[in-house]
Amino acid sequence: MTTHGTQVEKTFLRSLTLCVSLASLVLARADETWYPAGLTPLVAVIAWYVVDTRHWLRLTVPVANALGILAFVAMAIEFFGNSLLGKLLSGAHLLVYITWVVLFLQKGFRQFWWLAALCILQLAVASVLVSDGEFGLSVVVLLLLLLWTLSVFTLYRGQVRASRSDDVVADSLNPGMNREDSLNPESATSATIIVRNGLQVDTNETWISWKLRGMVGFAFVSSLFVGAIAFLVFPRVQVEGSPLAELASSQIQSRGLSQTGFTDNVQLGEIGRIMQTEGRVLQFKIARVQDDAPVTPEAFADAMRLDEIIFRGNALGHYENRRWTPGSSQGQSFGDLSTNQRFVRNEGMADFRISIQQEPPIRTFAFSPTPVLNLRYRSRENAIHLRRLSSTLTWEELKDRDRALPKTYTVWIRKPPSGQRFHSPEVIDDRHDFPTEQLFDFRTSARVRFQQERYAHDWCITRNLDRDLPELCRLAEQVILPTDGSSTDSPTARQRADRIFHFLNTSGQFQYSLTAEVQEPAMDPVEDFVLNRKTGHCEYFASAFALMLQAVGVPARVINGYKGYDRNSVSGQLEVRQKHAHTWVEVWIDQHWETFDPTPAAARENAVTQSGSLDWLRDLSWSFNDLWRSMVENMSSQRQEALIAPVVTAVQAKLKEVREQGIWETLKKFWKEWVLHPEHWFSGQALIGTFVILLIPGLLMRQNLKRRWKDLLRAMRAWWNPQLRQQASVVRFYEHFCDVCRRHGLTLSDSQTAQEHAHAAVQRFNSVLLSPSDRQLPQRIATAFNQVRFGNSGLPQETIEQLRTDIQRLNDLLTHPEVPAFVN
Repeated sequence: MTTHGTQVEKTFLRSLTLCVSLASLVLARADETWYPAGLTPLVAVIAWYVVDTRHWLRLTVPVANALGILAFVAMAIEFFGNSLLGKLLSGAHLLVYITWVVLFLQKGFRQFWWLAALCILQLAVASVLVSDGEFGLSVVVLLLLLLWTLSVFTLYRGQVRASRSDDVVADSLNPGMNREDSLNPESATSATIIVRNGLQVDTNETWISWKLRGMVGFAFVSSLFVGAIAFLVFPRVQVEGSPLAELASSQIQSRGLSQTGFTDNVQLGEIGRIMQTEGRVLQFKIARVQDDAPVTPEAFADAMRLDEIIFRGNALGHYENRRWTPGSSQGQSFGDLSTNQRFVRNEGMADFRISIQQEPPIRTFAFSPTPVLNLRYRSRENAIHLRRLSSTLTWEELKDRDRALPKTYTVWIRKPPSGQRFHSPEVIDDRHDFPTEQLFDFRTSARVRFQQERYAHDWCITRNLDRDLPELCRLAEQVILPTDGSSTDSPTARQRADRIFHFLNTSGQFQYSLTAEVQEPAMDPVEDFVLNRKTGHCEYFASAFALMLQAVGVPARVINGYKGYDRNSVSGQLEVRQKHAHTWVEVWIDQHWETFDPTPAAARENAVTQSGSLDWLRDLSWSFNDLWRSMVENMSSQRQEALIAPVVTAVQAKLKEVREQGIWETLKKFWKEWVLHPEHWFSGQALIGTFVILLIPGLLMRQNLKRRWKDLLRAMRAWWNPQLRQQASVVRFYEHFCDVCRRHGLTLSDSQTAQEHAHAAVQRFNSVLLSPSDRQLPQRIATAFNQVRFGNSGLPQETIEQLRTDIQRLNDLLTHPEVPAFVN
């Protein structure tokens, strides 16, 4: 095997191994498990080394068939009795198992095609389960890799057919080469191969050249361009109610921890797990309602009298068995979960407008700063409700498929006189520049004030705390006492709150950490935090503060949400990430709810703002996902028309301009308006115009204008001169004869004469040209060519018809299936 051949074989096998590995990794990501698809790269590398490179191990056909049967049995066991998603994944796993078997087979061309087909099938299954930007990027990369691999595969097939090596691979797709031929190189076809476009065997130029890479790259870019045009031009087809349409939804719903913990029941510690990840949960923009000017998060926080912007989520008032719940009414007649209220207020009364995009999976709660004056969801008015007693926002009537998609909504925020720390119904009534009857009735009615009081004491004070957390209760009683013993009066609710807050936040006894461990597992984690380790994150600070207040008779509820934000370094978007998850407390004091954050702010800020060297890569990934979602996933027929309409309108306008003013005037106008003004060079119209201008000469250059012009002149002359027409006909016959010889392995040099070509053909195809008449075929063709081309004489019509018959006869003899192989 030649050096070039060895290079082609190694390049092809490595490229194919990489294709198989990448396709399986895409499937593993969609399946969200490393078994079995995630093991394919390891299996592929082992097979490449021990089977294709070292030839140490190769499965026989019976063993491969047995393994294939086992794969079907494994698939059947997984298939029956499973959900629709499980059935689909069982088929995907079968593809993986078959890929493993084929990798360890003794491979011919047919097995290589099987591997390519299995790669595409795995990608098709993954497309049902995921459709985000990372999957799109994987498809693009795999497209480039497949184009490269198939291009090298073409060279590899040519190398194998020309090789005399004992290791030649059987071409199972070529009927002209059987198994015996491939294993017996002396009996195999030994044809001389001419690879055009700079890839010649008979030169020192390498087969895997930069010209080949350039052609593959051009094909890749062209494929992307044509695919993008087809995606924009062809109308969208949406099938509602398809079972497969729900599979991606169920995958996203079960994925990760992006909003675990923001439900009506939260296990202590769940928020802490969210805080240790970097996933994005919200994007937002803030604008001033008065003049629609953008507002920074810092300016908004200052207006709301906060140190950082916060997005409020759920409110939980009852603690039992290490779990927070909304509350337990203990037989009372009303509760917060049944008091949903729709938004109907005037948006003009608000100070700020915030557009929020909530990332999937969408659970129970929507997140927003408070107090919310009005809210609108882009698809319908009343998808989000307000629980009027806990002031939490909840999603209503969303299907699983809807919960797997990002949701964008807009909230209008009114700046309370006392800031966001005070957000009771009574406080926002202090503004009298709008009619009070436009507010909800429950905010001013005595009945609702009574309900708020009942809700605070019944739902936000955990019963039997002295029994379940006795040490915590005793500590709370001690903390609320004045340190100097100057007063024996019972402290007020505010005094109790301030003293417990000081104990946890400013006394210096407690430290913030995301990695603290429980010291006494048998003890309740909150008691262990307060009494033993005194180190924890916001969830422990807030839980300890709320329970100590409840232990001394002050209603309190923990609030889960997000505090702070990051700016995407690539797109500039304002983003809230999982690491910004935070827990604080709202306390019922003086007939209103007041916010307290007992977590040490400086320590938490240091933990949240820590950045890594690869943060830009994360930002780039999210930006690409946003672009993919906007341009691919959410591409509706309306958006499609909106994108195409300007292009169609511009083309129609230019055509109309050309018809009215002429091409010359249009070109002069383009020169004056665009070419002479550099500020217009990077616009869409300029790019399209430049593309068209460069495309025309590019296509003309590809056509070999000099040769085309000569052919045109020759054709025109032949039209008027019968002798030239006859000459052109004979020349075409001779060129056809040369092409037939080259296709069947005879190299014809341009420096040789027609008679020499005929003699070489007779010598090469001696075993085919058996009859005397057949042996004279090449000589008759060469004689006719010389007579017409150089003798400037005509031929009878019968001779021309005989030449046509001779050419067809030679082609039939050489391409007949039973013609034996020829050897140099």
